[in-house]
Order: sequence, then structure tokens, then C-alpha cells
Amino acid sequence: MLQAALNAFKLPDLRRKLLFTLGILVIYRLAASIPVPGIDQAQFNNLLKSYQVFQLLSLFSGSGGNGFNIVALGVYPYITAQIAIQILLPVIPR
Repeated sequence: MLQAALNAFKLPDLRRKLLFTLGILVIYRLAASIPVPGIDQAQFNNLLKSYQVFQLLSLFSGSGGNGFNIVALGVYPYITAQIAIQILLPVIPR
């Protein structure tokens, strides 16, 4: 198995793809450590611990009680910003 991994890095195209994937994983883990501004992490963790429903949601989301980070927001803020920009684009002059 180790030999197969070494052979994979010998091919330039496959090496580039593997390094790109590893880089994206590192960026994701770094972004997962950035908390959402305006949220008190201690109160949020207490809320998660006080209700069993929140504990179950936390278990399914994979957060493991890490708190509320920017990765947990998903694509919802991006979609909302895109809608707001599309609505305001005809209103705001250049």
C-alpha cells in the first residue's frame, strides 16, 4: 500500500490532484476553527448541553460540541448575499 502511494506521487497529474485535495482539506480545517462573530461560545455550548435535541443535532452535524464556526453556516450566507446583490443591483447607480 505504501508503494502504491509512492507510485501515485510519481505521476505529475495525479500528484497535483492529490496535493490540491490535501490543501483544500487543510483550508477547511483552518476555517472550522474560526468562530462566528457575535456568538457567545460558552452560552452556545451550554445551550447544546442543556437540551437533548440539540445534542442529537450536534451529533449528526459532526461538530462534536466544537461550537458554532463559519463552516457550520454552510452556503446559506453566500446565497443570501447573492440574492441581496441581485436585488440591489438595479437600484444602486454606477
